[in-house]
Amino acid sequence: MTTNLELLATTAFIALMSAVVAMALGFPIANWLGSLARTPRRILAAILTLPFVLPAFLIGLTFLPIQNQLDLDSRFGIYWILAAHVLMNAGFAARVILSNRLPLDQAQAAELDGATASQIGRYIALPQLIPALSAGSLLIALYSATSFGLIRMLGQGKIKTLETEIYVSALQKLDLQQAGIIALLQTLLTMGLVLISRPKNQEALPLFGALEYQKRSAGATSLVIGWLFTLAVVALLLGVFHRAFFTGAGIENFMNLAGRGSREILNLSVLEAAGNSLRNLLVTLAITLPLTWWLARFSRLRALVLLPLGVSPVVFGLFFLVLSGYLPITISSSWLLVPIIQVLFVVPLCYQVIQPARASMDQEILDAAEVDGAGKSQRFWAIELPTLRRPISITVAFGSLISLGEFGAASFLAYGSNETLPLVMFRLASRPGAENLGMAMAAATLFILLAAYVVWLVSAEPDS
Repeated sequence: MTTNLELLATTAFIALMSAVVAMALGFPIANWLGSLARTPRRILAAILTLPFVLPAFLIGLTFLPIQNQLDLDSRFGIYWILAAHVLMNAGFAARVILSNRLPLDQAQAAELDGATASQIGRYIALPQLIPALSAGSLLIALYSATSFGLIRMLGQGKIKTLETEIYVSALQKLDLQQAGIIALLQTLLTMGLVLISRPKNQEALPLFGALEYQKRSAGATSLVIGWLFTLAVVALLLGVFHRAFFTGAGIENFMNLAGRGSREILNLSVLEAAGNSLRNLLVTLAITLPLTWWLARFSRLRALVLLPLGVSPVVFGLFFLVLSGYLPITISSSWLLVPIIQVLFVVPLCYQVIQPARASMDQEILDAAEVDGAGKSQRFWAIELPTLRRPISITVAFGSLISLGEFGAASFLAYGSNETLPLVMFRLASRPGAENLGMAMAAATLFILLAAYVVWLVSAEPDS
């Protein structure tokens, strides 16, 4: 029997190893991107960032057919998980490094002053990069420690982490006390990562910040690693498209999304599940956007607002599952529980985009408009909304992706006719039959295309 400390050690090992390897790969990939011209750099940076914004369970789904074809021993499951985490996060690591490295003019000025390349790297470039490296590494570790759907899919029940055992203890063994103990350990781990990863200057990492477009030379190793990693990302995503069109019923997989899978294995059709996810998304955004806008007025509340980031969606799901036993049946069985939980961890992410943008606005313009008789609503529609269009669009885009791809909390609270799209896709992929896998891949294709559009839309904006 696996002890709680062993579960903690496994989860921490997966999280930290994923961060170390992803960051190690991020350096040569960033150097390679830095050697490209403006247009190819923008395109390739968007492609490499795409896996980072996809739900973790979907990255697991892309690896699953390859894992099944190779049919390796279950002991290799942890390596599949690490590989998936690295593919998901290395592009993000490269983007962080590229956005925070020493500007070319500063490097050239130091060179003119007689500094050697090693001295520039050791005494100027590295100190400037360390805060972003540490924050980025710990953010990757946090995401890897909470990739519940990915680990369930690729671990196939053999790899046990804190989150998977919370699920097993609560929903299979019905041991809520044990689930609560493991949830406490999970929260201590993720809360610790969040507190450590908070940069000292309190600024968000520039995931989609401005990229320097001055070309720099890159070594042969960086070129090889950069192109190989890009080919791996593209091949994996194209593999999903290929299986969507050529597995099982072929192109009819997309039409079969209106059905319930082979032998009616689902409680509802994939389209109905997508409708549930869209409904949850609309409720989540309807609450998140005005709440985030109001909270963004108070920079001192930052630590409190970001606190839910230290709690796994699985832990939230367990908490609300236990709480629902003390609520009226009309509330405990309501689909509204899922979007309410989503609000708890979507608001902090949106806050990190909106708050700095709103704080940077020229207050004199708003004061002048108020003196001229403009009310709050007029100032919002005429001044604030046009000025903050980009951060608001980023907030809506990524809030939507997070809500649509949420897997952890929904695993506890969305059942029957309220199941969401990620749960249905997981059930299809984990059942035998080409038709089921083809339907899962068809749904994954649509999700990837949506995410790609969002990433391109944001990345294609003029850099500020």
